[in-house]
Amino acid sequence: MSTLKRAFLYTMRKKTKTLILFLVLVTISTFILTGLSIYKAADDSALSLRQSVGGSIRLELDENNRKNWQYQQAAGGMLVDYVGAPITDEDIQKIMSIDGIKAYNGLGDGSVFAKDFSFISGFSFGAGSDYSRLPSVTDSEYFNFFTRKAFQLVEGRHIKEGDDHVVLISTAIAEKNALKLGDTITVQCCYDRGTYPDVSLTIIGIYAYEADNEFNTTSTDKRNRLIIDHKAMQEIMQRDVIQYDNGVDFYVDDPREMERIASQIKALDLDWDSFTLTMDNSAYEAVASPLTAMQNLIVWLIVGCVAVSVGILILILSMWIKQRRHETGILLSVGISKSRIILQYTVEVLMIAIVAFGLSFFTSNLISQGVSDLIFHQVSESQPLPEIELPDDGTEYLDITGQYIPYDTSNVETLESVQVDVSPDYLLYIYIFGTLLIAFSVSAASISVIQMKPKKILSQMS
Repeated sequence: MSTLKRAFLYTMRKKTKTLILFLVLVTISTFILTGLSIYKAADDSALSLRQSVGGSIRLELDENNRKNWQYQQAAGGMLVDYVGAPITDEDIQKIMSIDGIKAYNGLGDGSVFAKDFSFISGFSFGAGSDYSRLPSVTDSEYFNFFTRKAFQLVEGRHIKEGDDHVVLISTAIAEKNALKLGDTITVQCCYDRGTYPDVSLTIIGIYAYEADNEFNTTSTDKRNRLIIDHKAMQEIMQRDVIQYDNGVDFYVDDPREMERIASQIKALDLDWDSFTLTMDNSAYEAVASPLTAMQNLIVWLIVGCVAVSVGILILILSMWIKQRRHETGILLSVGISKSRIILQYTVEVLMIAIVAFGLSFFTSNLISQGVSDLIFHQVSESQPLPEIELPDDGTEYLDITGQYIPYDTSNVETLESVQVDVSPDYLLYIYIFGTLLIAFSVSAASISVIQMKPKKILSQMS
């Protein structure tokens, strides 16, 4: 009689044992399949969240390196000029060639007087103080004031690369001066040195900003921020080339790749005496903490489930194989090898497992979402609320890049639950892993009996 036939007849004859083992295997495979599905769903959710929230790497001028500054005595005081290498478009393109970077935003800096309109007036230090600083951007959608929800675009569109002499203004400026989309405003650089022309800017967007109650001068009032393109800044400041005074932010597809991307940037042939590199993935770390905790918990649950499963299978099979010592002795005495006997025991369990594993696909579908919601809510309650805020070092109201502006966490994307889909692909893993687990369990359970001699086995049964 073949091994397969003996295995089939035994499972049909021992219906109670078969049913018990079937229920055990269904339970084990259901929990493992559920764990795998939840882990994969959490991983997919984390990837989607990482891509949505994102992270950035900033290349900026190293202003702490004294070699980059030139000091000259002049009438009335000391003139200080930055003489380090500027960030060029060639530098930017080198960095953009690195895999994993999806966009960038260069930041320029200037200060202007309003020529044919008025700023929101603040505390004045005297004549000539009614001016405002303004940033130039490559893509205003990535400007920190917008990404951190301090500004909300309410009309028009964002500035994009290639725009020429355009501007975004606040609703406060628009209302005070009766300005609308398509109108033009005129500004002039307010620096003392040099002769600067009047420059016209076309309004393409209007943003809203909830004014704070803090002390403000005209230049520090965020409602006076005029956000412009680099070509306009070049003419306003009368420069030969576009300059990125406040650095360039490079936005990555996946914040988990930031270390790799940063190391590749540092390996580029750039003037690292003049530049520094900083990373910011604080937004993702804050909102993704429940997912991270959930994945860690699921890994331990799967490991624990596997360990318990192996222990239960070995215990059950050991008891049953000991009860079959007489049968084992007879098989050995008629010349059937130990390996074929172990193979028969393994085939018996696998016959039951094939049906049990298939059924676990449906039972896992029934419970996986409920288990996922329970775990997610449990770990979410144990995690602190998102606090995405950079420390105020005293320059919060002076830094036009938004680098020191706290995040508004009210609109930060968060997850309420993790949607689980039990894929048939995962079932394949259960069959492969389950087969290995069963083979190991049967082998371990068979050792004590298989090591005995046929004569001794039969004498014990007499």
